[in-house]
Amino acid sequence: MPSLKPLKRTEVPLWTAIILKGQGKCNIIAPAWLSYSYLKKMYDQEKKNPEMFSNLPWNWLELSKILITKAADDLADSSTQLCSIIKDLREIRQLKSKRGLRELNESNIQLNGLSLMELNELRPFVLLVMGKMRQLHDSVSTTDDKASDDESDHEW
Repeated sequence: MPSLKPLKRTEVPLWTAIILKGQGKCNIIAPAWLSYSYLKKMYDQEKKNPEMFSNLPWNWLELSKILITKAADDLADSSTQLCSIIKDLREIRQLKSKRGLRELNESNIQLNGLSLMELNELRPFVLLVMGKMRQLHDSVSTTDDKASDDESDHEW
């Protein structure tokens, strides 16, 4: 950890910044993406591109929640505005991911661009569906194999 000097910007781990903020010993500089204008732009991209997710950090939900909760006075925009646009962004991304799940196949699923929290929210459902699809595929393959074996038995 770097040495800390008063009135000097220093990059520290988030947990350290939160502790210092709680003690009134620092201000936190929010990441550039945690602004209403940037998040609104990402929301608009989500609406324009139904097949793709916008480019947000992998931990954007966790960081935004922590910073809005613990350092709201250090953010450029009001926490009400930020919470509103984050909620809208989450909802449209959830709709897109659910729509994408309808197009599952047994070998893969396309979820590029989702955050870690978004992936973890989908994980139980995806694992269940992928397992069922694999069982269905295996049973169809077994049936096809039996049918081809039966046909070869009757050849002269």
